[in-house]
Formats: sequence, structure tokens, C-alpha cells
Amino acid sequence: MQKNKVEIERKFLVTSLPAGFKKLKGSEILQGYLVQDPAREVRVRLKDGRCYLTVKEGPGLSRREVELAISRSQFDELWPLTEGRRLEKTRYVYPYEGVDIEIDIYRGNLQPLRIAEVEFPSVGVCKEFKPPAFFGREVTGKPDYFNASLAIHGLPHRTPHEYRIGALPYIIRNGKVHVVLVTNSSGTRWIIPKGQPEPDMTRQDVALMEAVEEAGVIGILEHGTKSQCKLRDGRTLHLYPVKVSTLLKKWPESTVRKRELLPLKEAVSRITDKALAKCVERLAARLK
Repeated sequence: MQKNKVEIERKFLVTSLPAGFKKLKGSEILQGYLVQDPAREVRVRLKDGRCYLTVKEGPGLSRREVELAISRSQFDELWPLTEGRRLEKTRYVYPYEGVDIEIDIYRGNLQPLRIAEVEFPSVGVCKEFKPPAFFGREVTGKPDYFNASLAIHGLPHRTPHEYRIGALPYIIRNGKVHVVLVTNSSGTRWIIPKGQPEPDMTRQDVALMEAVEEAGVIGILEHGTKSQCKLRDGRTLHLYPVKVSTLLKKWPESTVRKRELLPLKEAVSRITDKALAKCVERLAARLK
């Protein structure tokens, strides 16, 4: 079976569950992403025992979607490739004024998120839709609420003070991962380059910027791959891999930081923050 269509939908947060919701039967969904970039995503999904491979292209209200039914054995073969890019949710279909509202209740590290999606036959009908009272803020087109973003980045943060963004610069030599570490500004600990969120910059762009400023690394970011952990100060660190193309001899913070390129095992042993060390190990394991 192949489904090829233009998808027209709007998304809203759900503030309360509607009347009669308890009578609805939910569908259990497990999905992971093989490819995710600003223009395209490729995912596999297991829904009520049936498996699908889906490709979506384009941003905004209207996107092109191609969906193929695949076998369970094909799903099982592809699933390991989605490591670090997965989500679980239960979907309920709620009829409302001639349209079906899909209410997704997320599980695992995405709790207590609830999102409603409404598909429409045309852009005109879509724009005329009046949301019911149980809908909250509209998040159509908001990158933080794309399913692929939720699978990779987790719950959107309420304020920039809740998280930090880091880069894991790496080189593969003789089939083994080597990573770049820097010292903190006082020179007492080995860490990875990291910094705070910046207005009007994506997390990935911030990671690339911190790699240059703190470690003198120019590189290419691996889209759709990341790791995360809680830092000692309680904030969440989002760690992105940056494949090194150039190591600068002088860089903005070269006078206050030392830098070393180390085999993974030695690098991990130098990181005194155990949560960060494990975060680096998890991410490096996916780079091999």
C-alpha cells in the first residue's frame, strides 16, 4: 500500500480533555526518525501492530507526504538506525464538527505533553477552522513542536535559563572516535564547548558557534543526532556532534582555555562530571 498526498494540518496544545474522551479507544504509536533536516524527514512507525515508512517534505500548513506499508521484519531492521530519535504516544481520534481531531498523549520523557492535530481537505477550510474550547496555544509551524524535533530534542524548554547547548567536536582515525576537549575558563576541569541559547539562533547553530569560540573548531554538524543529560547545576545539556574539518591555531578563547584532541576513552576519563561523561559516550557510540 502506498499513500501519496499533500498534508494540510494545524496543531494545538491541549489544555484539557474533551467530554466523552474516556470512551475513545487509543492507538499505541512507536516511531523513530531515519532522516531529519529542515526540508525533509523520513520515519518508521509501528501503530497497532502495523508498520510504515513515511517521507515528508516542506514546511508550514501544507506538506507533501508519501507513506509505504512495510513488514515487521523490515521495521525491525530499520529501527536500530533511529537510536536517539524516537518517541512514544497514544493517539485518540475525536470527531468534531465534521473533522477528526487526532489527540496525541505523549509518554516517556515527553510527558505530560498533549497535542491535537487537525487535517483539512483544503487550505481554505483549514484557515476557517474555529478551535474548540479544550484547545490551547496553536503551535502550527513551530519547529520545537514538530514530532521529529520532539523525538530528537525532547520537551521544549519554557525559558532559556533551563538548558545549555554543547558541541562534541570529533574526528574518526583508523575507525576510532577521537574528540576535542577544552578546559573551563579557570583551567581546573576538562569539558566540552558549551554555552547558553541565543535569540534567533537554532540550537545546532549555537553548538557550531561554541565549537569555534571555545575550541577553535570549524566543522559540520551531524543533523538529527544528539544526546542530553542534566548538568551539575540542574540545567539540561543538549549535546550535538560536530565533525571537525579544521582546528584553528588561534581562536577567540585560546588565551583562557587549553584544548586537546583525545581518543574517546581517554577523553571520557578526563571529564569529572559523570553525567556529562556518559552523555559523551552515548553520542560517540552513534558516530561509529
